[in-house]
Amino acid sequence: MQVTFELNYYIFIAIALLGVVVYFVYKELTYHEEYYKKIIDTSSNIVMIRKNEKIIEVNKPFFKYFREFANIEEFSKKHACIYDFFEDEEGYLGATLDGESWVRHLVLHQDLKHKVKMTIENKRYYFLISASKIDAKRDVYAVIFSDISEQEQSQNALKLLSINDALTNVGNRRYFDQKLHEHLTLTQRYKHPFSYMIFDIDFFKKINDIYGHDVGDKVLISFANLIKSNLREGDIFARVGGEEFGLLLPSTTSDKAYTLAQKLRVLVEEYNGVTPITTSIGIVQYEKGDDDKSILKRADFALYKAKDGGRNKVVLG
Repeated sequence: MQVTFELNYYIFIAIALLGVVVYFVYKELTYHEEYYKKIIDTSSNIVMIRKNEKIIEVNKPFFKYFREFANIEEFSKKHACIYDFFEDEEGYLGATLDGESWVRHLVLHQDLKHKVKMTIENKRYYFLISASKIDAKRDVYAVIFSDISEQEQSQNALKLLSINDALTNVGNRRYFDQKLHEHLTLTQRYKHPFSYMIFDIDFFKKINDIYGHDVGDKVLISFANLIKSNLREGDIFARVGGEEFGLLLPSTTSDKAYTLAQKLRVLVEEYNGVTPITTSIGIVQYEKGDDDKSILKRADFALYKAKDGGRNKVVLG
């Protein structure tokens, strides 16, 4: 009986001591957890912890951008993850890459520079992102988002200036030549047809001489806007000379291009703009063996025939 009592006594003491140890270990872990949480909260970058494809923790800067949410639980009720906000665009990371998780892709390709584009509460943001593995067995990762919106917007503005015509706000000659070369390469490889159309505003020099260059500029702007508003999203329209404009029509045969050209010609003729104008149009379809120079030369010749034939005409070359 005495032995049993002593044994129970020692077991009780051991359990009590174990409880004290667990309590202090828990306090120590909690202290470190709170300590590290305070550190990441002072960061200006978004820090996000993901486990099994779900967000389990974020720092305070996360809610600087996602202000409608009070905590991560509220956010998770509406969104599977932050990738709901990723915008698929060339040069920016999407939510999936050939079936591979975007987070794992970041970890496996840390030597590359990764950017994402997001619209949050109707505002556009750009982030440089990186990820690291915290616990591979438990599938836990840390992801850091660094806001580069200001730099990215400045670069995009400079890029736009380099490819846009300052007056008409459509593509410029440099942009058009680049796109033409790209389409020639794609067509030669995949055999997809495309057509090229060149416009010339008839007697534009007389407009400048009679009304002045300010009116001439307004005519160019209104002409560009009229044509642009009647094109498909994938069509490539640019100002390639003083009063000349080029139009690339992907996956379009010459007969369809001719139908569109006649429609545009009539729209220009009937347009009630700054002053009445008409346009002459030359059209060619890509032919085997064409290069940048030959297709432009054939289009110019078609345009010459349209002008020589009385103007306000469409000629298929």
